[in-house]
Amino acid sequence: MKTIYTFPSFVLLASLLLSCSSQGTDNAQLEADISPVIPKVNSTVVEVLVADNQPVKKGDTLVLLDNATFTIAVEQARIALLQAKQNLKVAGINKTVSHVDVSNATANSRAVVVTLSSANAAIESAKVRLAVAQKNYERYERLLKSNSATQQQFDQVNAEKVEAEARLQAAIGQRDALLKQIDASEYQVANSRNNLSSNTENISLAELAVKKAQTDLDAANLQLSYCTIVAPADGIVSKKNVQIGQVVSIGQALMAVADNKKIWVVANFKETQLEDIRPGQDVEVEVDAYPDTTFTGKVESLAQATGARFSFLPADNATGNFVKVTQRVPVKITLAESKDSRYPLRAGMSVYVTVKTN
Repeated sequence: MKTIYTFPSFVLLASLLLSCSSQGTDNAQLEADISPVIPKVNSTVVEVLVADNQPVKKGDTLVLLDNATFTIAVEQARIALLQAKQNLKVAGINKTVSHVDVSNATANSRAVVVTLSSANAAIESAKVRLAVAQKNYERYERLLKSNSATQQQFDQVNAEKVEAEARLQAAIGQRDALLKQIDASEYQVANSRNNLSSNTENISLAELAVKKAQTDLDAANLQLSYCTIVAPADGIVSKKNVQIGQVVSIGQALMAVADNKKIWVVANFKETQLEDIRPGQDVEVEVDAYPDTTFTGKVESLAQATGARFSFLPADNATGNFVKVTQRVPVKITLAESKDSRYPLRAGMSVYVTVKTN
């Protein structure tokens, strides 16, 4: 006789309520940040300081590259900076000299102008003396003709007239020379000012040259620093693919550092399971590697698109060959911190998650 087992109604009701108050899936795995270790310069590996599965801290030295070429570049940039600073110093000295030249030329020009005023006054004085001497000459000439003056007196008056004429010509000559000197002084002032302006511009160019040389030195030092490859984050060295003597290039993957502290779960729930799943809900996580323990966590967020939308060739339902498939949406679950070292969690492990939706 076939035996039929029956369950009390309250057991069936409890099972139904339990199934309605949670959602679970085994399409889930552990995730963690995995930072690639890549060189930023082309060079040869001279030393590898870590091994696979070795824990490292952020900033720890992982690989050393040959830095001879980069050291030379730094020294060349340092010399160029010293030269640029020396050129700036010389430009500053030239500007100071130009300032002095402008001051001296301006002072000389003013002095010549003052002297010109004296020369003009001397001309006027010589003209007055010549006028007096001319009148005396004419008077004594008449007196000589009338025998009212001696020849000696006439000769003396004539000599005074000649002397007055000579003094006038000398004063005019001095004035003309001063006028030419004024023109030369004005030219010298203008030339000195042009030199000052040029030297000021040279200082600006020299300052830019110093900034460029400093930038080049900073860039050379930065390139040199890239010869020491350090850990980008705390974690465990993984997929080490570098050996001493190997020539590496920019962007080449040498190894990876997997975060062993911050682990989370990405669970791909069916779209029909998402109605009651909300951020903040409690989650139970069963790791396949540790069937005798359960981890806890909380729903952090739900993805805005299904996993199929991120595939390399997403389905195009407008082609006419449409087959409805239940889609899955990634849900990120953060885990509560576990201090039990017997159960280390590693990225990629398979898990089963149960979200308590009640």
